[in-house]
Amino acid sequence: MTEVGRALDAFEADGEIGAIVITGSERAFAAGADIKEMQNRTFQERYGGNFLAHWNRISTVKKPVIGAVNGFALGGGCEWAMMCDVIYAGEKAQFGQPEILLGTIPGEILLITLILN
Repeated sequence: MTEVGRALDAFEADGEIGAIVITGSERAFAAGADIKEMQNRTFQERYGGNFLAHWNRISTVKKPVIGAVNGFALGGGCEWAMMCDVIYAGEKAQFGQPEILLGTIPGEILLITLILN
């Protein structure tokens, strides 16, 4: 996400770019956050450590951001798509919040990020 943030910063600063299109592969737009990366961290580490600070960068870009989704957009990937100004969903696009099966509240990434900012 840090790399995506840097790329968005560069695109936003480039006067030659009028809009940004974010897409994934044919199989998946984005599968969301790496649960394994978060599972051993305490709530205090995730909340106080600014762990997800870069996740909302898409929503703060001043240029139009288009999410081109054709495949899975799951969990944080679904939230990421929803942060785009426009979602162009292909015939194979599938949106979902599978984190509910782990007891995690959908939208947690966006909510924590907004609280931290």
